[in-house]
Amino acid sequence: MVIWRALMIFSFQNASFRDTETGLYNQAYFMEIFNREWHRLIRDNDSLSILLFNTHIRTTSETEKAKLIQVGNILTEQTLRSTDITCRFNEHCFAMGLFGLDTEGTKVIVSRIQNALLEQEKLGLLHCNLSIGAVNVKPELTIEPGVIFEKTITALHYAEQSGVNAYQLETYTIH
Repeated sequence: MVIWRALMIFSFQNASFRDTETGLYNQAYFMEIFNREWHRLIRDNDSLSILLFNTHIRTTSETEKAKLIQVGNILTEQTLRSTDITCRFNEHCFAMGLFGLDTEGTKVIVSRIQNALLEQEKLGLLHCNLSIGAVNVKPELTIEPGVIFEKTITALHYAEQSGVNAYQLETYTIH
Protein backbone atom coordinates (compact mmCIF):
# COMPACT_ATOMS: atom_id res chain seq x y z
CA MET A 1 0.00 0.00 0.00
CA VAL A 2 2.79 2.43 0.88
CA ILE A 3 4.66 1.64 -2.36
CA TRP A 4 1.48 2.14 -4.40
CA ARG A 5 0.89 5.53 -2.75
CA ALA A 6 4.48 6.57 -3.40
CA LEU A 7 4.16 5.55 -7.07
CA MET A 8 0.91 7.49 -7.41
CA ILE A 9 2.50 10.62 -5.92
CA PHE A 10 5.49 10.26 -8.25
CA SER A 11 3.19 9.80 -11.27
CA PHE A 12 1.14 12.83 -10.31
CA GLN A 13 4.22 15.01 -9.81
CA ASN A 14 5.73 13.78 -13.08
CA ALA A 15 2.48 14.51 -14.96
CA SER A 16 2.46 18.07 -13.69
CA PHE A 17 5.59 19.02 -15.62
CA ARG A 18 5.50 16.59 -18.56
CA ASP A 19 3.62 16.90 -21.82
CA THR A 20 1.35 13.86 -22.02
CA GLU A 21 1.76 13.38 -25.79
CA THR A 22 5.53 13.69 -26.17
CA GLY A 23 6.84 12.93 -22.68
CA LEU A 24 8.95 16.09 -22.86
CA TYR A 25 8.73 18.86 -20.31
CA ASN A 26 5.76 21.19 -20.71
CA GLN A 27 5.84 24.94 -21.24
CA ALA A 28 5.07 25.80 -17.61
CA TYR A 29 7.99 23.75 -16.32
CA PHE A 30 10.27 25.17 -19.03
CA MET A 31 9.40 28.70 -17.93
CA GLU A 32 10.09 27.81 -14.30
CA ILE A 33 13.53 26.45 -15.17
CA PHE A 34 14.21 29.40 -17.50
CA ASN A 35 13.44 31.88 -14.72
CA ARG A 36 15.71 30.09 -12.25
CA GLU A 37 18.55 29.86 -14.79
CA TRP A 38 18.09 33.49 -15.85
CA HIS A 39 18.83 34.67 -12.31
CA ARG A 40 21.70 32.20 -11.87
CA LEU A 41 23.34 33.41 -15.07
CA ILE A 42 23.02 37.04 -13.95
CA ARG A 43 25.01 36.08 -10.84
CA ASP A 44 27.49 34.01 -12.89
CA ASN A 45 27.80 36.69 -15.61
CA ASP A 46 27.18 34.02 -18.28
CA SER A 47 24.93 33.74 -21.33
CA LEU A 48 22.07 31.56 -22.51
CA SER A 49 20.22 30.76 -25.69
CA ILE A 50 16.53 30.21 -26.24
CA LEU A 51 15.54 28.31 -29.36
CA LEU A 52 12.07 27.84 -30.81
CA PHE A 53 11.42 25.07 -33.32
CA ASN A 54 8.42 25.08 -35.64
CA THR A 55 7.97 21.56 -36.95
CA HIS A 56 5.19 22.53 -39.35
CA ILE A 57 3.53 19.27 -38.30
CA ARG A 58 -0.20 19.35 -37.68
CA THR A 59 -1.14 16.64 -35.22
CA THR A 60 -4.37 15.62 -36.94
CA SER A 61 -3.44 11.95 -37.27
CA GLU A 62 -1.58 9.34 -35.26
CA THR A 63 1.12 9.28 -37.94
CA GLU A 64 1.69 13.00 -37.59
CA LYS A 65 1.71 12.72 -33.77
CA ALA A 66 4.35 10.00 -34.01
CA LYS A 67 6.39 12.23 -36.31
CA LEU A 68 6.16 15.09 -33.80
CA ILE A 69 7.34 12.80 -31.00
CA GLN A 70 10.23 11.63 -33.17
CA VAL A 71 11.33 15.23 -33.81
CA GLY A 72 11.09 16.02 -30.09
CA ASN A 73 13.29 13.03 -29.29
CA ILE A 74 15.87 14.06 -31.90
CA LEU A 75 16.01 17.57 -30.44
CA THR A 76 16.51 16.25 -26.93
CA GLU A 77 19.25 13.84 -28.03
CA GLN A 78 21.33 16.65 -29.56
CA THR A 79 21.88 18.45 -26.26
CA LEU A 80 24.52 16.58 -24.35
CA ARG A 81 24.53 18.64 -21.14
CA SER A 82 22.20 17.95 -18.25
CA THR A 83 21.54 21.69 -17.82
CA ASP A 84 19.90 22.01 -21.25
CA ILE A 85 16.13 21.58 -21.45
CA THR A 86 13.73 20.82 -24.31
CA CYS A 87 9.98 21.20 -24.00
CA ARG A 88 6.77 21.03 -25.96
CA PHE A 89 5.98 24.71 -26.29
CA ASN A 90 2.63 24.47 -28.03
CA GLU A 91 0.75 22.18 -30.40
CA HIS A 92 3.49 21.96 -33.03
CA CYS A 93 6.45 23.87 -31.59
CA PHE A 94 9.26 22.96 -29.24
CA ALA A 95 11.51 25.21 -27.17
CA MET A 96 15.02 24.62 -25.95
CA GLY A 97 16.99 26.39 -23.26
CA LEU A 98 20.77 26.23 -23.53
CA PHE A 99 22.12 27.68 -20.29
CA GLY A 100 25.72 28.81 -19.96
CA LEU A 101 26.26 28.71 -23.73
CA ASP A 102 27.42 31.43 -26.11
CA THR A 103 26.48 32.09 -29.74
CA GLU A 104 29.16 29.76 -31.15
CA GLY A 105 28.03 26.93 -28.88
CA THR A 106 24.45 27.52 -29.99
CA LYS A 107 25.52 27.23 -33.63
CA VAL A 108 27.08 23.85 -32.80
CA ILE A 109 23.80 22.61 -31.30
CA VAL A 110 21.77 23.89 -34.28
CA SER A 111 24.19 22.20 -36.68
CA ARG A 112 23.95 18.96 -34.69
CA ILE A 113 20.14 19.10 -34.88
CA GLN A 114 20.12 19.79 -38.60
CA ASN A 115 22.59 16.96 -39.25
CA ALA A 116 20.56 14.50 -37.17
CA LEU A 117 17.38 15.39 -39.08
CA LEU A 118 19.22 15.11 -42.40
CA GLU A 119 20.50 11.67 -41.39
CA GLN A 120 16.95 10.56 -40.51
CA GLU A 121 15.75 11.83 -43.88
CA LYS A 122 18.54 9.99 -45.75
CA LEU A 123 17.50 6.79 -43.99
CA GLY A 124 13.90 7.41 -45.03
CA LEU A 125 12.78 7.53 -41.40
CA LEU A 126 11.65 11.15 -41.15
CA HIS A 127 11.02 14.16 -43.30
CA CYS A 128 10.08 17.51 -41.85
CA ASN A 129 10.56 21.21 -42.39
CA LEU A 130 12.04 22.46 -39.14
CA SER A 131 12.35 26.22 -38.78
CA ILE A 132 14.57 27.38 -35.92
CA GLY A 133 14.61 30.78 -34.27
CA ALA A 134 17.26 31.40 -31.64
CA VAL A 135 18.45 34.25 -29.45
CA ASN A 136 21.60 34.29 -27.36
CA VAL A 137 21.76 36.77 -24.51
CA LYS A 138 23.78 37.52 -21.42
CA PRO A 139 21.06 38.10 -18.81
CA GLU A 140 21.06 41.39 -16.95
CA LEU A 141 18.69 42.94 -14.46
CA THR A 142 17.85 45.63 -17.04
CA ILE A 143 16.63 43.05 -19.58
CA GLU A 144 13.05 41.84 -19.31
CA PRO A 145 13.04 38.06 -19.95
CA GLY A 146 9.81 38.34 -21.96
CA VAL A 147 11.66 40.46 -24.52
CA ILE A 148 13.96 37.52 -25.22
CA PHE A 149 10.99 35.32 -26.11
CA GLU A 150 9.58 38.05 -28.38
CA LYS A 151 12.97 38.31 -30.12
CA THR A 152 13.10 34.51 -30.45
CA ILE A 153 9.64 34.45 -32.04
CA THR A 154 10.79 37.15 -34.48
CA ALA A 155 13.90 35.11 -35.31
CA LEU A 156 11.67 32.08 -35.91
CA HIS A 157 9.53 34.09 -38.35
CA TYR A 158 12.68 35.17 -40.22
CA ALA A 159 13.79 31.53 -40.41
CA GLU A 160 10.39 30.49 -41.78
CA GLN A 161 10.66 33.15 -44.49
CA SER A 162 14.14 31.92 -45.43
CA GLY A 163 12.91 28.52 -46.61
CA VAL A 164 12.92 24.86 -45.68
CA ASN A 165 14.97 23.82 -42.63
CA ALA A 166 16.35 27.32 -42.12
CA TYR A 167 17.44 28.94 -38.89
CA GLN A 168 17.96 32.46 -37.65
CA LEU A 169 20.26 33.15 -34.70
CA GLU A 170 20.39 36.57 -33.09
CA THR A 171 22.57 37.90 -30.30
CA TYR A 172 20.74 40.30 -28.02
CA THR A 173 22.71 42.95 -26.18
CA ILE A 174 21.91 46.23 -24.46
CA HIS A 175 24.14 49.15 -25.31
